[in-house]
Amino acid sequence: MTAPIDPPALEALRQLAAEGGAASARAVGRLVGLDSSLDGVEALRAPDAATLASLAEGIGKKLVAVGMDLAGPLGGRLVLLVADADAEQIASALAPSAPAGSLDALGESALVEAANIAGSAFVSAVANRLRGRLLHGVPRLSRGSARECLDELAEHLTGPALAPTFRCGRFRAMLLFLPDGERVPSILAAMEAR
Repeated sequence: MTAPIDPPALEALRQLAAEGGAASARAVGRLVGLDSSLDGVEALRAPDAATLASLAEGIGKKLVAVGMDLAGPLGGRLVLLVADADAEQIASALAPSAPAGSLDALGESALVEAANIAGSAFVSAVANRLRGRLLHGVPRLSRGSARECLDELAEHLTGPALAPTFRCGRFRAMLLFLPDGERVPSILAAMEAR
């Protein structure tokens, strides 16, 4: 069982997620050739699936999500969420030969690669802060409602949820950082040691 996270610990994790989220926003902005900015970071102590889905619905009712397992001392998952309509336009910008108005295999591949770049930027920023080596796993794509995407990509997790939201041009995205609750104390210790 995971110990409850106190407010100062949750704030420290929120700041860590803000650093990673800002790095992701910059990387995605460069990729699509648009100005980007971090809007903010929501921090939830121990959300249930319905609370996470409600948070993700702030991006859109129909979503495209790409999730990755986090390896190393973090554990947990990282999930990039984009509204379905925005995902189609991002895919068109990254893969101009993809048919407009649909996410075919080429468009999905472009989105997975964008999420891979966002995830790598996030993990690199967090690794730098923790002075350690972190990796993320192979990205997996899901489409549907927030609940459907999160049930597929972020199932069976305990612990906090940190949700940096960023803009690239007129598009919004959320990068849901779900560290393994049992590893949070070691993450906090690494942050304090820095």
